[in-house]
Amino acid sequence: MKRNTRQAILDTAKTLFSQRGYNDVSIGEIAGALGISKGNLTYYFKKKEEIMEAILASLTPTYPNDPPQSLAELDACLLDMEQARSRNAFYFWNHAQLGQLSAKIKGMQQRIYRHHFHLLTQSFQDLRDQGALHPESYPGEYARVADAILLTNIYWLPFSAVKGTEEGFRAQAWALLHPLLTQRGREVFTTLAIPLTQ
Repeated sequence: MKRNTRQAILDTAKTLFSQRGYNDVSIGEIAGALGISKGNLTYYFKKKEEIMEAILASLTPTYPNDPPQSLAELDACLLDMEQARSRNAFYFWNHAQLGQLSAKIKGMQQRIYRHHFHLLTQSFQDLRDQGALHPESYPGEYARVADAILLTNIYWLPFSAVKGTEEGFRAQAWALLHPLLTQRGREVFTTLAIPLTQ
């Protein structure tokens, strides 16, 4: 029974955090949604940040381990980033603040960033060697583009709320990548059927 209550707390908190953001949900509201007392909830989790740590620890990554080796694989990686953000809205609504809650969460954020940064920059180098991307026009250009894509993904959810549209992140990411594509790369890109215009 204890395991079921603990998991129910995590599931309910994740749902509420996704709907309203971490800041706008209290421990009392999580307990109320479950029909248990606040004291019962704090038997399992003393603080709200402990709930967030447990939710994040329970997630199973879906991103690839190896750098994408084609533009289609790169697009699949971007799609995974987009879908992961949709599944885990609770994490992205208050991303910057969550990193300040605990060293565990900040460490996890840093590991995810480093992994995705490596995936993207290595993919760009491999695609350059295949003739799909132009060489860097200045040292570190690939790193700048990778950071711009990752930054866009992290803050796309609150940005979309401000903008008032759910326009896809993938189109935005490809808008950043498009200037790097060679003629051959652009021919392949057209087969992916990703519109860059609104």
